[in-house]
Amino acid sequence: MTPPNPAYPGACEICAGYWATYAPDARAVTIGESEEFMAEVRRCRHCGTYWEVGAFSYPQVISREHARRELPDLDELESALGIDFPDPPQ
Repeated sequence: MTPPNPAYPGACEICAGYWATYAPDARAVTIGESEEFMAEVRRCRHCGTYWEVGAFSYPQVISREHARRELPDLDELESALGIDFPDPPQ
C-alpha cells in the first residue's frame, strides 16, 4: 500500500503527487461533473480516495458521502467505468 500524504490527509503519495507533477499515470479518474457544485469528482485508482476539483478552488480530498452529494448516481457512474477501485481510506 502507498503511504499517506500529509499535505492531503486521506490521499496516497501517488494521487497527491499529481498536483505537483501532473504525471498522467498519477491522475485520478474523473467520475463525473457536478454543475451544482461546479466541480469534478475524481477517484484515485491506487488508493480509492475521492477528490473534488472545483472551478474556483484547490483540489481537496472528500468523503464518499460528499462525493455522493455531488453525484447522486455515483455508484452507476463508477460501475460504468469498469475499474476495480480499492476501498477509500477512512
